[in-house]
Amino acid sequence: MESIKKIRNIKKIVILVLCSLAALCLTVLLIAVFLTLPPTSSEEVVNFDVPTGSSSRTIAKRLVEEKLIRSEHAFRLVVRYRGTGRRLQAGTYVLRRNMALWDILNEFEKGQVTLIRWTVPEGLTVSGIAELWKTSGLGTTQAFQEASESSRLLELYGLADKTVEGYLFPNTYKFAKGTSAKKVVEMMLDEFKQRWTDSFDEEARNLGRTRHEIVTLASIIEKEAQSKSERPRISSVFHNRLRRKWRLQADPTVLYALGNPERLLTKGDLSVDSPYNTYMHKGLPPGPIANPGIDSIIAALRPEKTDYLYFVAIGEGKHHFSKTLSEHNRMIRKIRRASRKQ
Repeated sequence: MESIKKIRNIKKIVILVLCSLAALCLTVLLIAVFLTLPPTSSEEVVNFDVPTGSSSRTIAKRLVEEKLIRSEHAFRLVVRYRGTGRRLQAGTYVLRRNMALWDILNEFEKGQVTLIRWTVPEGLTVSGIAELWKTSGLGTTQAFQEASESSRLLELYGLADKTVEGYLFPNTYKFAKGTSAKKVVEMMLDEFKQRWTDSFDEEARNLGRTRHEIVTLASIIEKEAQSKSERPRISSVFHNRLRRKWRLQADPTVLYALGNPERLLTKGDLSVDSPYNTYMHKGLPPGPIANPGIDSIIAALRPEKTDYLYFVAIGEGKHHFSKTLSEHNRMIRKIRRASRKQ
């Protein structure tokens, strides 16, 4: 009888333990479910930034601070359970305060971020684009400059220079907040690669020029021209001078040699000792002096057929073109007289 009682007592203990464990598991489950629920029913929208390289711990802590989740530990446990720590993508996310932890994590994994629109105008130098990168609040000038001088990138894109000058295609780019300067430089180089077609290579060969020479010429045209219609004509002047083995005498190349000061050129500037000074050296400079747009590249490849050898700015973005030096000088004197009267 005693043995039967002992067995019954053991059964009772086992049942009690199992019930306790079940209650404990249920309690833990309910707590876990509770911790993954939205902290509020508010539909308020929050822009949440995930910087590049952020750990799940850092993200979880900031989510709690922003009152978007109930528990930092719950977030990290779910991330570990799903094995998605490395798939949390950087960027700016549009989240709602009534989103469950699972829904927020899904957004991070899908990478459905708010994209930044960044416009790079034609004619900026690499230094100018790096400054734009800084003033746009995207990073430092140093980071952009270093990315543009990456030897790996130069080799990958087949660029002979020490920088990507001339090959950062001006355009409006979209990318997630926190995208590195290196990645954006690659995007701009890819855009150039896409825009420069095989037919451009053939047209360059027909002109007896390499791609690098065409891009270099296009960069000078970009800095000289203000209207699309004049670009092929300005291109014709430079092509005509190159055929005659004359000096290009392009002011923007001297400005580039001087570091692009924000002032007018002086007579003394024209004698600066630099391979980019086309008043002293014949032919094209060693490389581009800016990053040209597609209109200037096409103008460099398809110059207008003219006998013009000179041009001078006459105001309102226009130029006067001349076939002879005497005509050119007469126009310069006329412009100076008009300027003095004003």
